[in-house]
Amino acid sequence: MFLIGDSTLLPIPTKPYYYVRSNYSGEGSLKKAKTIVPGAFVRNFPDGPAIQMGAYKKEAGANSLVEQLQQKGISASIYRP
Repeated sequence: MFLIGDSTLLPIPTKPYYYVRSNYSGEGSLKKAKTIVPGAFVRNFPDGPAIQMGAYKKEAGANSLVEQLQQKGISASIYRP
């Protein structure tokens, strides 16, 4: 595990979920994400750290969260291992 500020950076899991993530640019971006998704946290994805906003078994659930986040001004995307 790695530490970034007061957040723990976790490795990406290998379970077959759709992970909703947002860009991580420091503690400010995590704080903003947590105002919308209190359980958001920083995770190490293959292309670098990002904020995990949620994990869904079905793509429709992940797409719904992405749309909600984008409506609130947070850029989000889906990652599937």
